[in-house]
Amino acid sequence: MRKRILLLLAAACFLSCQTPKPNLQPPGGPQFQSQSIKFSFHDGETRQNGRIIWRFDDRLAKFIFFTPLNQVGLELDAIGEDATLVNFAKKAFWRGDFMVLLDKLWGIELGLGPMKDLLAKGIVPRAEFAAQGIDVQLEKNAMTAAPEMIRLRRGTTDLMLRIYKNEWRPGNIVLIDYGSRYQAADLETVLAND
Repeated sequence: MRKRILLLLAAACFLSCQTPKPNLQPPGGPQFQSQSIKFSFHDGETRQNGRIIWRFDDRLAKFIFFTPLNQVGLELDAIGEDATLVNFAKKAFWRGDFMVLLDKLWGIELGLGPMKDLLAKGIVPRAEFAAQGIDVQLEKNAMTAAPEMIRLRRGTTDLMLRIYKNEWRPGNIVLIDYGSRYQAADLETVLAND
C-alpha cells in the first residue's frame, strides 16, 4: 500500500514539474482566414443552394464553390477587385471586376472590400445597400461577435449566407494562372449549367 502511494506521489510530482508548451497567439508566420459558408438564393425564378469555402488575407481571396455532389464546380480568385472565375467542367475562365460578377450571380453590387467587412467583421455597408434597396438582417455569435448569418432581401430576391466555420490557418493563399490551361469565355458561358 505504501509503495502505491509513493508511486502516485512520484507520478504527480513528475507531471506537475513539466513545463507547458507556449501557446502562440497569433501563430508565427503567414496566415489567412478561412470561412465555410452555406448559401441559399431565390429570386422568384431561380433557386440556388450550395456550399462555399472562402479563404482570404489582406491581398488575396479564393472562393471555392461546391456542387451538390460535393465536388469543386467553380473557383473564384480575386486580387483586390480583379476577379478570375474558373469553371473546371468546361475548362473555361472569365476575368473581370468582382462587383460585376456578384451583380450577375446574386444581383448585389458590392466590392470585395465591403464584402470582407460584412462576412468577417459584421460591418454592414448600409449606404450601398440602401442605394440598391437591399434590406439586411445580421445575426452574430454571442461569444465572439463574429457574423453567423446574413440575409439580404430586395423585392422577391432573397440571399441567405450561413457561416458555420470561421478560423485562422497558417500558410499562404496561392492563386493559379488558368490562362495557359483553360480557354477564356464570357461570364454567362462560365456560369451556365449544361
